[in-house]
Amino acid sequence: MKLKTFIVFILSAAFLSSCGNFLDPKAKSEFVPKDAASLNELLLGEAYPRYSQTELNVFLGLLDDDVDGAPYQKPYQTVNPNLWLAAFTWQPLMYDQMLEASNRNYSTYKNFYNLILGANAVLDYIGDMNDTDLDMVHSVTAQALTLRAFYYLTLVNIFGAPYNHDKNAMGVPLKLNSGVELKDLARNSVEEVYAQIVADLKEAERLYHLLPKEQQWEPNYRTSLPMVQLLLSRTYLYMEQWKNAANYADSVMQNKNFELLDLNTVADQNSIGEPVYMTYHAYQTSTEVIFLYFNVDDCVNWLYNKRAAETGQAKEHSYFRASTGLMNSFEATDLRKTRYISRSNYQAPGEDGLMPQAFGKITMNERRYYQPLLNGTLDFGRSLRLSEAYLNYCEAKAMLAQEGNAAALPDAIAALEKLRQKRFAPEEYTAASIADAESFIRFIREERRRELCFEDHRWFDLRRWGMPEIRHTWYPDENTKIVYTLQKNDPGYTLPLPTTALEQNAYLRQNPLAEAPRVGTNTAIN
Repeated sequence: MKLKTFIVFILSAAFLSSCGNFLDPKAKSEFVPKDAASLNELLLGEAYPRYSQTELNVFLGLLDDDVDGAPYQKPYQTVNPNLWLAAFTWQPLMYDQMLEASNRNYSTYKNFYNLILGANAVLDYIGDMNDTDLDMVHSVTAQALTLRAFYYLTLVNIFGAPYNHDKNAMGVPLKLNSGVELKDLARNSVEEVYAQIVADLKEAERLYHLLPKEQQWEPNYRTSLPMVQLLLSRTYLYMEQWKNAANYADSVMQNKNFELLDLNTVADQNSIGEPVYMTYHAYQTSTEVIFLYFNVDDCVNWLYNKRAAETGQAKEHSYFRASTGLMNSFEATDLRKTRYISRSNYQAPGEDGLMPQAFGKITMNERRYYQPLLNGTLDFGRSLRLSEAYLNYCEAKAMLAQEGNAAALPDAIAALEKLRQKRFAPEEYTAASIADAESFIRFIREERRRELCFEDHRWFDLRRWGMPEIRHTWYPDENTKIVYTLQKNDPGYTLPLPTTALEQNAYLRQNPLAEAPRVGTNTAIN
C-alpha cells in the first residue's frame, strides 16, 4: 500500500538525531491518505506493540523483589552475565554496561517513542480525512489515543518519579504530533504526563461510546473500550484518585465479554504426570484477556534457563529464580503457585523440588522450555487481564474505607472473594480474614503480588507503595555470593535515561541517580 510504504520510510528515519526528528508535516503535500481504513492498517503496522516487536521489555522483570539470583552453575563460555547483572543490580550506568557486555544498544526508550510516532502520524492525518465512514474514523482515532496513552503511562513509570512521591519531578518529553520540532524537547513533569494520559484516554472513551456496542470490544488484537477503562483505572490508582479508579475498574468487571478464569479448569500435569504450563496471554486460553502486547522473548528470555556445556554434557544454567518472598506469599493450596510459576529442570542444593523460575504464565513444553503457541495462535508475552480490574477495585475501595467511607470495605471484600474463589479448589478455599481497612490494604497488596506476578506490575507497585528496600543476590562463582541492595526511597527506583537519548537531545536531563556504581556485599559460601 502506498500510504504505508511512504510513512514507513519516514518512520525508519525518525529519531536518528534527536527526540524531535518525527514525521515532517510537509509530507502531507506529497501524499494524501486515501481513507481511515488505510490509517487503520498503518496503526497495526507502526503503532501497535505487536508480538514481533522486540526490545520494549527486556529488563523490567529483573528489577523487583519477585526475582532473585539462582545458585551458581558454570555458564557457557560465550555468555557474559554482565548483560543481565547491570539491570538486576540497578546500576546507574546500566546501558553502558549492557552495551559493553553485548555490543548492542538496548533502547526501550527509543522504541516506545517510535510507536508513539506511529500513533501521532495517524492522529495528524485523520483530521484531514473526508471519510463518510464515521465509525472507522472514530475507531482509528480512539485506537491511536489509547496506544499513545498506554506508552506514556509505561514510560513515565520507568523513567519518571512515582506520581504520589513527587508529581513535579521530571517525567518524559511529551510529543503530541508527528512534525519536526524547531528545537529538542525537554522533559515534561510527571503531573503533565499524567494529565495527557488521562486526556487521551477520556477522549478515546468518548469515541468508543460512539461506536456500535459490538465494535467496542472484539478479540482482534486491537484496543477497545474495556482496555481504555482498565488503563484509566490503573492511571487513577497510581494518582490516588480512589473513587475514579474504583468506578472504572467496576466498568470492566461488569463487562459481559470477560469472566474470571477458574484455575480448577487449568491442568498443571499431563496424563503421564509431566508438568504443563499454559499461556495466560491468549484469547483462546483465557476468558480474562482484554488486550495482548509485547514479544514473548523480550519478556522471558533474560529470565529463562540458559543452556550451558560442561564436561561434554548439556546442562541447564539459571541466572535467576522466583524469589523466596514471592513463593512464600502463596498459601500451600493456592493453585497459582503451580499454574502461574514455571519450574526449571534444575534442583538447587539443599532444596526440595525443582527450582521455580523467575517468570510464568507462558506455554512450556515437556522439557520446560518456553515455546510459541501452535496452530497459528499469535504468541504474546503480556496481556491486560480482568483480574487487574478486580485488584484495582479492591485497593481503591480499601483506600476509600481507610479515609472514612465505611460502605467501601464490604464492596472490596466481596470483589476479593469472587477473585480468590477461582484460585483455590472449592474444598481448600478459606475466606480471607479481614479485620479493618488497614489489614485489608496489607492483604490486597500481597494479593496483587500473587495474582499479577511476572506481568510488570510489581516494580510499578513497589514504587507507589513507598519504595521499600530490595535485596538481590548474585552468584559470580561457586564459592561466592554478592548481595546488592536498593535502599528505601533509593534514586534507583527511577531508571536512568539511556546514554544515546541524552547524546541526541541536548534538552534532556538525567535522573538524580547514584553517582557511583552500586557495589554489593561479598560473602563466601560455606
